[in-house]
Amino acid sequence: MSFKRYTALTMFSALMSFVLSLPLTFTTHFFILKYSIILSIAASILLSFMLAMMVLALMIYFPVFKAKSRLEALETRLPYIISYMTVLSYAGRNLESILAKLAEKGDLFGIKDDAVRMLRKISVLGVDTAKMLLDEARNTPSLIYSSLLESLAGIVETGKGLSEFLEQELTNVLRTREAKMREILNSMSVFMELFVSLVVVMPLVLTIMLSIMASLGGRMLPMDPLQLLFIIHFIITPALAVIIVIMIDSLISKISA
Repeated sequence: MSFKRYTALTMFSALMSFVLSLPLTFTTHFFILKYSIILSIAASILLSFMLAMMVLALMIYFPVFKAKSRLEALETRLPYIISYMTVLSYAGRNLESILAKLAEKGDLFGIKDDAVRMLRKISVLGVDTAKMLLDEARNTPSLIYSSLLESLAGIVETGKGLSEFLEQELTNVLRTREAKMREILNSMSVFMELFVSLVVVMPLVLTIMLSIMASLGGRMLPMDPLQLLFIIHFIITPALAVIIVIMIDSLISKISA
């Protein structure tokens, strides 16, 4: 979707959410809650405006979310894509033939739509291959993939060294992936220590302290120590565990295909 079209859709969605929610909120305030007409109008306008701003914010953030998701998925699968392209190039295929194979087998690498679009520009629209690669490089969220496409455009113009370039690029991508895996493993060790401290050690220490306070008849805050102990074990500790597990899963998703 083009930028102008998406901008128009964003403004239209925010406007329609305001227009459609205004009579509903007014009906709720005036006929159900029995507010005065002035207060009902003011509250309805305020709530409808807040809803419109929420829709506007979601529509603005949605492309950012899609770009980040696309970036992680693309860079995760990039070593497999370059490896497949390298094998095909050493088999004697040119870049257009490699794109055709990616369009055919792209589901394995999550790049089928991109390959089909690039192949369609070349075969149907008659766009020059180098120009098409440069256009794709400007529209991708990954700097690594963008650099690859720009380099491939230069290879197309010279007509030599495709296999050697892809092999060298594969080596560079694997080194980058190895460094990223080391970084993520170091981060995971920190999260595991945090998990043990917050989910295992902290509840144990608080259990001992609150049990002693309960036996001595002491109180903490406005509640009984045993009640606070119940909240820690059945609400706070599980919530902390879920948060840490989600953070660990987000780290693993950056390196898992």
